[in-house]
Amino acid sequence: METVLYIAAIAALLVFMWFLLRAARTLGEVSIVLQRSQPMLDDVRKSATQVAADVALMRMQILPVIDSVSEITSRASRITEGLTPRVEALYDTIDDALDVAHGVIDDVERIKTEVVDTIESPLKVVRHTSNGLGSTIIKGFNLVRELVQEFKKNKTDS
Repeated sequence: METVLYIAAIAALLVFMWFLLRAARTLGEVSIVLQRSQPMLDDVRKSATQVAADVALMRMQILPVIDSVSEITSRASRITEGLTPRVEALYDTIDDALDVAHGVIDDVERIKTEVVDTIESPLKVVRHTSNGLGSTIIKGFNLVRELVQEFKKNKTDS
């Protein structure tokens, strides 16, 4: 049994030595990888430093722009707040002007109707009372002339 223990100890010792040899080889490879990756890590560090510097520079340049945009926005907000009552007053003024224009148009229509009625009613009377075509034309001509003279008088009186 002693012999089996010696053989097992030798086998364990051989496995342990193989393990140490593999570990030493792996550590050597890790050392090589680390040595090769060191320039890459230096480049990454330099790039990160450059990116940080660029971000700091952009921050310094962007912050005033953001402050300016904020100020412009607040000024625009104040301007629009001031314009709102003015625009509403302008709408009201335009609405009132439209009401006046509609009233004027209605008045013109009414005056036109009255003028037409004023001209037509004497002509109807002349047609009904006159016997001949010639006397009707003369009477109508005289009536129109008198009406025109009356309108001219009313126009100059106004």
